[in-house]
Amino acid sequence: MSSTDWLESLLAERTRTFVDEFGSFYAWLEGSYGGETLLLWMRAALLEAVLPQLPTWFKGRIVLGLDISEDHKAPFARALHWANPRRVLVVGPGEGLGTAYPGRKEVAEGEWVPWDDPRQARQLEVALRPEFGYQELRAYAPWEAPAPAPLPTMEGPRVGSVGWERGIPTYGLGLVGLDRNLEALLRVWRMR
Repeated sequence: MSSTDWLESLLAERTRTFVDEFGSFYAWLEGSYGGETLLLWMRAALLEAVLPQLPTWFKGRIVLGLDISEDHKAPFARALHWANPRRVLVVGPGEGLGTAYPGRKEVAEGEWVPWDDPRQARQLEVALRPEFGYQELRAYAPWEAPAPAPLPTMEGPRVGSVGWERGIPTYGLGLVGLDRNLEALLRVWRMR
C-alpha cells in the first residue's frame, strides 16, 4: 500500500470522501461556520507533502482534490463540478503564487510550442478503464490574473484557464512554503 493510499484511507475514516469517474479522489475538510469553499487540486503524489502544511483552523470548507492524470483539463473541469468551489489553488512544484500562464500546446508527443503557433494541438486518448476514457486536446490557453496577496509569483497552472472561463478564480500555489502562503491567502479571502 503506497503512502497516498494509506492517507486516502485515513481521510476516508475522518471526512466525507468521494472518487469520481476520472479516478480523482476528494476529501471535504470542514472548518468553522462562515467562509467559502476552496478547492486544493494537486497530483495524488503530493498529498503526503501537502497534508502537514494545511491549517488546523479555518472558516468554510477546503476540498482536497487528488488528480491521477498529468494535469489534464477534463478531470479538472469535472473537479470544479463536484467540489463547486468559490476559488481554486492548484498545488505544484516551486514557491509562491501562480498568477499567469502564457499558453502552450503540444503538437507532437513531448513537443510543446507557444499558444500562437499555427500548428494543430494533438489529441490524446486516455483510457482509464475498458468502459471509460476521455480525449484531451493538448492546448492550454493563456490566462493572467491579479495577485490577491503580496506573495512571490511563479508560473500558474496550465489548467487555470478552465477555472477562469467558469468565473472561478484559479491560481497556482507552490509546494515550498505552502503553509505560510496558504495562510496569507486564507486571511485575504476571510477564511481565517
